[in-house]
Amino acid sequence: MSARTAALLIFLFAIQAVLMINPLSEAWAQEDSTPDQVWDIRFEGNKNYPAVVLDKQIAAEAPTFLQKVWFFNKKGHAVDEVTLQKDVIRLRNYYRRRGFVNVEADYRLETMGKEWKKRVTFEIDEQVPIRIRQVQYDLKTNGADEQEIRNSEGFKKTKRKHSYREGQRYETIRKPEVTGQFADLFENMGFAYAAVDIEAKVDTSKLSADVRIIADLGPRTFIDSIAVEGNENISDEYVVRESALKKGEQFSSQKLQEAQQELFNHHLFRFVTVSIPKQAKDSTLNLSMQVRENKKRSVELLAGFGTEEYLRGQVSWTNRNVAGKGHRLTTTAHGSFIEQSLRFDYLFPYVYNTKSSFVISPFGQHLLENNFELLRAGVTNSFIYRYNKKFTASASYEFTKNKELSKRFNTSLPDTTLEYDLSSFQFSSYFNNTFGRNRPGWVIQPYAEVSGIFGLATFKFQKLSIDVRRFTQLTNSTMLAARVQSGSLFNVPTDSLPNNIRFYLGGTSSVRGWSRQQLGPKRALTDSTGSFQEYIPLGGHSMFSFNLEVRQELNFLIKGLGMAVFLDGGQVWGTFRRLQRRPIQFGTGGGFRYQSPIGPIRVDVGYKLNPTARDLNKFNGQDFGNAWDRIGIHLSIGQAF
Repeated sequence: MSARTAALLIFLFAIQAVLMINPLSEAWAQEDSTPDQVWDIRFEGNKNYPAVVLDKQIAAEAPTFLQKVWFFNKKGHAVDEVTLQKDVIRLRNYYRRRGFVNVEADYRLETMGKEWKKRVTFEIDEQVPIRIRQVQYDLKTNGADEQEIRNSEGFKKTKRKHSYREGQRYETIRKPEVTGQFADLFENMGFAYAAVDIEAKVDTSKLSADVRIIADLGPRTFIDSIAVEGNENISDEYVVRESALKKGEQFSSQKLQEAQQELFNHHLFRFVTVSIPKQAKDSTLNLSMQVRENKKRSVELLAGFGTEEYLRGQVSWTNRNVAGKGHRLTTTAHGSFIEQSLRFDYLFPYVYNTKSSFVISPFGQHLLENNFELLRAGVTNSFIYRYNKKFTASASYEFTKNKELSKRFNTSLPDTTLEYDLSSFQFSSYFNNTFGRNRPGWVIQPYAEVSGIFGLATFKFQKLSIDVRRFTQLTNSTMLAARVQSGSLFNVPTDSLPNNIRFYLGGTSSVRGWSRQQLGPKRALTDSTGSFQEYIPLGGHSMFSFNLEVRQELNFLIKGLGMAVFLDGGQVWGTFRRLQRRPIQFGTGGGFRYQSPIGPIRVDVGYKLNPTARDLNKFNGQDFGNAWDRIGIHLSIGQAF
């Protein structure tokens, strides 16, 4: 039996098995008695809101594409006239709350091919909406405060941006949003008891509205006292200091939120609330802080698996509030088939304000790559400044002693040994406005390193790199993820630069058609007879790579399941001047993701589109490879980027 015949038989058996589970043939036989089913839903006349928005407002539902093609069993999508009539009312209410008071809506049913297949078309006549003719601002406070507020940039900006501006549609659904914007503005200006309301005179005949925004501000308030509850091992003064709130300063709602966030991010606390208890509404304000401390000591165990490191594990021991000063000592042991390390981190969480911290980190590391082995020990001193929840920057000084063993290109010769010291300043920053994984937004990570400081380094060089990521929501269940990386070394010796400092590409979180570090320059490894063994990567002084990936959720099949298709590309060069000698290489493929309790489990298969002869294990005109050399298979826990 040929392989093709066997594959055909397996396919036919699979079809038969599915038919036994979901007997479509029986459904076809009973076609005449099948009740009418909603097969498609459309909208007509919707100029201001797309169908994808209106579809969320109705209860009627059509089967998905896969349900139509394969799994549809004609249950759960029956035409229900009562439901459709209620959907018409829902659509009218949706439009009316958004200013279209004269909207008309109805529906019609049409047959699609087979008698039981029905298309529901919702017919919408939006008509002319109500527009805001004028807006008045009524501020109830003393004259000096009113003039200050009206002249402030915050008030002018809010007037320019809120939804109840002159000429805008009068949408009743926007009232909480607008009152909230002005309440936040006034609270951030010191008016803790500000109350905002909106009145509107609507003329339906002229389709116009006159809006009046009323603010009863009350007194301007200042912090008089801060009470702390729930702290067991740390003083009230320490908690207040870490919140950055100060007695006597003007109240600000934003500062209260930042104080709560600062304390919540602190390693000592697992629960924090900052609130205003009931009190007389005068110019003095008493605040209340409720905190719950983390355990003084804790142990964390982590484990993972991937096709690069195989098994990996990590053990961390943390001692909080060292010497009663809020410091933290963390000891971390990490092990995998590539890297083993031991690290100590001593954290000073407060330098000159709550946003600044300092970490002293002595460490030892053993790194075993395909082309070299590295033993290194040293210390890193890092100053970290967390400007806000979107932006963090750090400046570090690192000194290390290194011993590197590099493979000879003839296996009969001993490995070369290079011992060297590195002394460098490292600068990095991290910008993230995505507000969580799988959320749209940007992530930008620049990095700079200057080595050779204080005359303690064997090598002098400068290193620059940047990592830019963009996540775009295409639909409710589809995400476009893109990443661009680039980097270069400057003022470096041509041949003697240690392998650990060079750039590499390829692998699970890089260009996925290639295995770890295998994209770019390589040299052949031979035995004593000159017979070819393998290619080992050389790395380079410059690199560029990109990743484009479309991620599709498949929750309708299995909750947490997803799939992705991707196009990756990149190259490593000796310098950027050699770009034409080594063109960009591309890999494409796809895979599946599953959001498990321990993190996303990912399986990707990448295919090399334009491999070199060395990528395919060809040496001196002979082919030492096989079909698998064009493919990279990657299994890991975590997203590619």
